[in-house]
Amino acid sequence: MINTARKEGLMDFYVGIDVSKFKHTIAIIDQNGEFRKKSFDISNSREGFDLLLNELGLLGKKEQIKIGMEATGHYMNCLVRCLISNGYQAQIYNPSLISKFRDSESVNLAKTDNLDAMLIAKYVATHPFTSSPQLSYLIGEIRKITRAKYFLFGDKTACYNRLIRYLDEVFPEFVPFLKKNEDGSRKNMGRNLFESTTIRWLLKNYPSASKMAKMRVETGETLRKMSKGSISFNRFNQLRELAKNSVGYSTEVDEQIIKNLVTRVRIIDEEIETLNELLEPLMEEINSPLLTIPGIGINLAAMIIGEIGDIYLFNNPEKLVKFAGLDVKVYQSGTINHKGHIRKRGSPILRYALALSVQKLRIHSPVFSEYYYSKLRQGKATNVAIIATTRKLIRVIWKMMITNEVFENIKRD
Repeated sequence: MINTARKEGLMDFYVGIDVSKFKHTIAIIDQNGEFRKKSFDISNSREGFDLLLNELGLLGKKEQIKIGMEATGHYMNCLVRCLISNGYQAQIYNPSLISKFRDSESVNLAKTDNLDAMLIAKYVATHPFTSSPQLSYLIGEIRKITRAKYFLFGDKTACYNRLIRYLDEVFPEFVPFLKKNEDGSRKNMGRNLFESTTIRWLLKNYPSASKMAKMRVETGETLRKMSKGSISFNRFNQLRELAKNSVGYSTEVDEQIIKNLVTRVRIIDEEIETLNELLEPLMEEINSPLLTIPGIGINLAAMIIGEIGDIYLFNNPEKLVKFAGLDVKVYQSGTINHKGHIRKRGSPILRYALALSVQKLRIHSPVFSEYYYSKLRQGKATNVAIIATTRKLIRVIWKMMITNEVFENIKRD
């Protein structure tokens, strides 16, 4: 049933918006379930938004108006931002919830924009309204930044792979040489070779074996200073001799492409740093308890928060496990009961962030480290142990986001 009139005589209104690419359909009902006016369309433009704001202004005080719409990707972003900036309450619903509500309301399976808008308005009126428009806006901005960074990291990896491909031709001995210490032992590479500012400078100025073979003594001193002694003068001489005897072959085109790739990597790093500067104040404002998880900093926490979105859409942690695509396929037929691989549905970015988080927790959290190794002692394969640990992390994250408790205060069974 629709909510009854409030004692003080103020009328509540419920607005359902069916969002699409070029237009949005609006339905408005009062607390008695009566239509305020016939459903109407607005264009996805300033003129359309002004029309909606004018209609909402005629209803009464903003706190009396509750607005709902389905999550429809980026099509709703401009409208949501407009409503938030004008002080209205809005809630974004999972489309599956509206679909189930439609089935419960009527056996009539007709589906039009007007009916959908009306259905959303009725759903808003008959279900708890937990609008947090500012929080939703912050999460949306965080999601945009972290996804942009994710794709930039992909671009950078592609540049690194292309660099290796060209170096395999112009100087195939270069990468193996730098992956070894001066005594010939293999280096413990904690990061990609091309993350080094020194290596980038070297490739930018000497993009082939023939160029490195002609390096002067002054270059050796520059490399020693830039690498803080990692490339000693003796190491520099070894590299120069290696270049003189290299089997690599290069043309002016190869050298220019290597220079371009090094430049592109630098530009990507600058773009990522700009996004980080935008991200920090948003994360400070949202003040998430996830930042108290050992080893998880702003970037990983932001990625997890952005991909999960509204935590209240998941009324138990197992739904969040499924959303992350880490639930297991089950096959049952007669006496056969078989569990297969994880489903890998949902956001790959969320799974990526969770995988990195588990790697850090295995180092920084005794509880998670012990849990992981207990799975190995049970005879579980490494991947199975990692997935089990990731599921445990998801349950902890769910509880932290629901209760707003810090990591140390969460009971981890």
